[in-house]
Amino acid sequence: MENVEQRYPITMAVLKNAIDRIASWKNVTPQAKTRKQSEIAVVIVALSNTL
Repeated sequence: MENVEQRYPITMAVLKNAIDRIASWKNVTPQAKTRKQSEIAVVIVALSNTL
């Protein structure tokens, strides 16, 4: 993960901000939160595969 953060610092900051915002969603099912967080995880894995 550290390599991804070093290589893509702005992208990782945006993704972490998105995760924080999703965690604070109100009136949304836990499944919807989990789905969005897993979509972000897929992006992080794809970025790490480019290293």
